[in-house]
Amino acid sequence: MKSKSGFTLVELIVVVVAIAILFGILSVVYMGIMSDARVAQRKDDLANLAKAIQLYRMDNGDYAKQGCGNGSGSGWLHSDYDGAGPNRPIYTCLLDGGYLTQTIVDPSGNNSCSGLNCHAYMMANCSTGVYLFANLETKPQSSTDVDETCYSSWDTSYGMNYILKVDQE
Repeated sequence: MKSKSGFTLVELIVVVVAIAILFGILSVVYMGIMSDARVAQRKDDLANLAKAIQLYRMDNGDYAKQGCGNGSGSGWLHSDYDGAGPNRPIYTCLLDGGYLTQTIVDPSGNNSCSGLNCHAYMMANCSTGVYLFANLETKPQSSTDVDETCYSSWDTSYGMNYILKVDQE
């Protein structure tokens, strides 16, 4: 009697299931690594923006406030709030003055958005200081994340849960 060599159907199913489990574990780990990388990029972007805004202040006397953003230097960094001037997007104020060499955009690619999963950069000129805002996907959100700023609703409106204080106004 001749013996046939090969795999049984059960053995093949076990191998396929094992590969599927490994693939599932690796994809979860990969997503976590990518999320951590985006968080690190957002923090680095805000630090670079803070330096540019401080340099802008040394040359112009304010924190990209006059004629930038919504007219008081607050809002989405890429938004042209009046559409035609005299106000310009905050990024444009920093780029035109040579304080940034390239446009910095959130890793999501968004310039503005809405909802609690909003990933785009914002700036606020407050009486308590100048702040930069981001939504870090690995940090839990709460309704008190940005209460120390003059835009305390940006955590519940846009999901902003990370702030970097640029300087005292």
